[in-house]
Amino acid sequence: MQLSTPLVIKLYHAYRSILQAPPTSPANMDSFSLHLLPEYTPSLPAPDYSSKLLPGEQCIQRSPCLSHRGDAVSFTYREREMTLRLMDCREEDRHPYYGLGSTIRGEVALGHRRGVVSVAAKLEGRLYVSGQHSKGITFVAKERILWESSTPNEQCPSIMPLSMSFPTSYRERAQDRHFRLPPSFELSAPRRVAIVYTLQIIVTKSRNIMIGKKLSREVSMSIHIRYRPRVRPSRPVPNSFLEVKQCPEDWMENVWITEPAVDTGNAAFLARCHFFFPSVRVFTASEKIPFHLRLETSPLFLHDLAKLFLSHQNPSEIEHVLSVFILRQTTVNIPGTSFVHDQVLGRGQMMLHSSSSSKVVVSKSDAPVSWSWNGELRCEVPVLSTGFITGQISTADYIVLSLLLPPGELRPNLALQRAIPIRLATEPWIDRS
Repeated sequence: MQLSTPLVIKLYHAYRSILQAPPTSPANMDSFSLHLLPEYTPSLPAPDYSSKLLPGEQCIQRSPCLSHRGDAVSFTYREREMTLRLMDCREEDRHPYYGLGSTIRGEVALGHRRGVVSVAAKLEGRLYVSGQHSKGITFVAKERILWESSTPNEQCPSIMPLSMSFPTSYRERAQDRHFRLPPSFELSAPRRVAIVYTLQIIVTKSRNIMIGKKLSREVSMSIHIRYRPRVRPSRPVPNSFLEVKQCPEDWMENVWITEPAVDTGNAAFLARCHFFFPSVRVFTASEKIPFHLRLETSPLFLHDLAKLFLSHQNPSEIEHVLSVFILRQTTVNIPGTSFVHDQVLGRGQMMLHSSSSSKVVVSKSDAPVSWSWNGELRCEVPVLSTGFITGQISTADYIVLSLLLPPGELRPNLALQRAIPIRLATEPWIDRS
């Protein structure tokens, strides 16, 4: 409350008159003081505040509140009189794991502090391949001094805070390129491959002075941590192909025309496949992916293809003319080791549409046919990381259309297969509006 100047002067003279006046009796004190006090009017009630807009109001900018993660946990490790406590991290298979650019927070405590010269923390990420005698290929090696003595007799503190952040990228010296830091990864076949991240606490202690030199020794503890950058789709996936008329921009069409490099002897009809799937191309591994498929061909053309590429199989015994599946391809290329591994993550469930011209068969009929399916794709195995690429190892995800062939690895001759690149996300889409 701000008082006007005349009121301040009036109060000042009233205060001086009280000091100079003779003492009054308690009975006259209340009546004497009341007429000197200024009159007060009650304040207006405070306005109501709400994040909801009233009629006529418009939101110019909104900052969402950052809520505390309910899944934050702590881990405690003890080894060689050292205690490491990691806080505010997530848990995966009883290991702490961190996201893109996350900060490792915790504290280090020592049971014996006598003779400690320095305490450091080291974050390392390496690629290991079975059969390789080297220590692996290093992606990141980051060290931070937690404490270091400045005088000979300075004692190490009992508890030291720890704070280290994961870099988001690293530089590949051989190729002079920058790559995103790859996630924790493990492949068991055909050779064991692993990307491993470790956090090491290094304690340096001094020894007795010998021959004029002060020697030191290191005591360390090492723990495994997981690095899992979280990836989300930019928008939701449509529920079914029935929504294509309401939201055509949510769908895309991939046309595949099968033209074998070798003459089948029947060039009158080829196989033309129209594949409709969500245009977002980034899918959560746990959600379903709807699709629509239309195949225009002739049973005779499929019969000739089967005889050409599947000579060991009777064409009339082929159950599935067309298959759709999700495949993850891992490529390893380091000195002395190079291979490609394909893993089928999920197979599509397809239902023949009523508009199809006939039953799906492989025969010697040259009459043109058109078959349509509605279907869904879903990963049937856990997917812990999204695709990534480095100078030595990479993983890529595809939706594969396979003509006559069952779901499996990609063939060198892609005459019977069509691979469409996609990206599998580890987290579901969130409506941030």
